[in-house]
Amino acid sequence: MSLTVRLASPLRAAAGGQATLSFDATDLTSLTAQIAERHPELAARVLREGAFGPFVNVFVDGEDLRFLAEGTDLTAKRVIEILPAMSGGAVAEPIATLAQGREVFGSFIDETISIAARQTRDTVLFAVGSPSRAALERVGAGELARTVIERDGPAALGYGVTEGDPELRAIVANEMSNRGIACGAENIIVTAGALQAIDLAVRVFVQPGDVALVESPHFTNAIASLRNHGALPIEVPVDDEGMDVAAAARLIERTGARPRIVFVVPNFQNPTGATLSLARRHELIELAERHGSVILEDDPYRQLRYRGSDLPTIASVAGDRVQVIYCGSFSKVFLPGLRVGWAVAPVDVIARMTALKQTMDSSTSSLGQRMVVRFYREDRMAAHVAALRPAYRENQARALSALAREFAGTSVTWNHPEGGFYLWVRLPRGMSARRLFAVALEEGVAFVPGDAFGLNGGHGSALRLSFSSPTPERIDEGVRRLRRAFDRCDSGDHATGAEIGTTGSRLAGAT
Repeated sequence: MSLTVRLASPLRAAAGGQATLSFDATDLTSLTAQIAERHPELAARVLREGAFGPFVNVFVDGEDLRFLAEGTDLTAKRVIEILPAMSGGAVAEPIATLAQGREVFGSFIDETISIAARQTRDTVLFAVGSPSRAALERVGAGELARTVIERDGPAALGYGVTEGDPELRAIVANEMSNRGIACGAENIIVTAGALQAIDLAVRVFVQPGDVALVESPHFTNAIASLRNHGALPIEVPVDDEGMDVAAAARLIERTGARPRIVFVVPNFQNPTGATLSLARRHELIELAERHGSVILEDDPYRQLRYRGSDLPTIASVAGDRVQVIYCGSFSKVFLPGLRVGWAVAPVDVIARMTALKQTMDSSTSSLGQRMVVRFYREDRMAAHVAALRPAYRENQARALSALAREFAGTSVTWNHPEGGFYLWVRLPRGMSARRLFAVALEEGVAFVPGDAFGLNGGHGSALRLSFSSPTPERIDEGVRRLRRAFDRCDSGDHATGAEIGTTGSRLAGAT
């Protein structure tokens, strides 16, 4: 029997403007599953972890859902009403719950890294997307910092201009022209890493309830920023050519969603290493133009290509057709601890991002910015990046060879990206990467489980393996340890004291 779901006015936009929906559901589990499948924008508004969230009130034939027995049969029910809490006389959340603060989202990637860092045994870290120790030492950071402080004195250690060091903004503008992006220093804001640039852009463009198209699997930290500012992410599958733009178009058509923003990592994507093909870059621009969407292009790995040819930035292809906010970073090719990134945007957007940054940290580290400037002044950056590519290419080749050797005869598979820091490894269907992670820690190797990169627990039988940081010899050893952990899991062996959460990136009640 068909079940009618009535939506309160504030929820109808998330269902394509419909006031009522029909479902063939016999219980709440099947109902919420159908909502998630057919109306993902609505699901983002009313569901949490496959169930109705505390921010909505649900009435079944007029009876409050909270007072119905678990597993209630819906076959004899006719109407379900869904209302935002406090709407239409619905009961609000208890004051004690509200006092805990709103729900916020963090990053299970960073949580995994913290777990790995707390290990007392020797651990090979495939979890961290960081430059290698050799790459960091090649910079000569100690001497560079001394030179800057001796030359600039207190100015290198004081507050700076919110928009960023003027000389660094000019350097970045010149780099952007080399990437086909026409801009001046006035179009640049220097940020505390690319993630702050992303967060500032989200704050400028996103209102609570706006739809965001995101990759799946995706860069969790950026999607957490979108969710924390009230965006409703809709996941779009990623394959060997990056985000499947045709699938995005079908999702929009099926759900009636109106995407305000599209977040994409076009080159050597985190976590899969996939690169958005040239054809799909054009398709994405056309889709954004059709729906009036802003494209947020996060491009930290662009300079780390090991095979093939560079593709044009989305920003350079788009021109004036759509608004593209381009984000970059020195973290992957220089010193990540300095936290120096940037965004490229129209002058009026830069002004708004600047105002927002003034309430966050006032300015990016003066010392860090001046160290980057000094490295450019000494004409060392281009040669430094050029030296990184063969080193990381060797690491990638070593990881691929080790996987082929150690996992021969299994159904484990992996890809072969043209650059970046990551391999995307797929386990046999049904094997949990989280369970493997727990056993792997006991064997002395760490990675990031795949469900860290999806909403609602997706990609549970995959993992991200970062080959950038370990030496080639450590890569060999790490993959050997990973095979031992795999064999233990495959035989049903479990970790004895694994320290891993089950809440993913959600931090309830944090402030």
